[in-house]
Amino acid sequence: MNLENIEDLVYKENINLVNSYLEETPASYFCYNNTKVIVLDKSKVSNNNEVKECLTEELGHYYMDATYNFNSNINLVSKQEYRAHKWAYNVLIPYEDLKLAVKNRKQWFI
Repeated sequence: MNLENIEDLVYKENINLVNSYLEETPASYFCYNNTKVIVLDKSKVSNNNEVKECLTEELGHYYMDATYNFNSNINLVSKQEYRAHKWAYNVLIPYEDLKLAVKNRKQWFI
């Protein structure tokens, strides 16, 4: 999927996309009073591929309902991050494409 497709998903789901400073992360998803927002700190991403990866992961939080509070314990945070990453990986690299790439890989010998 390309960046345009990912941005289309953001707008299709009525998620507000905001560029703003974030302290520790390049992007974050949250929902407050039924307002869905992805905040992207463009100063922390250097190219469109990184933007695509950030937006896809944040969409993973939305689609998988993988959210947590700032004071959540580390186990919940890890579980929710895993769910969002897994969704993003499946969108960015579909299983059939991955399977084909592995099947057609070149063998390297030392």
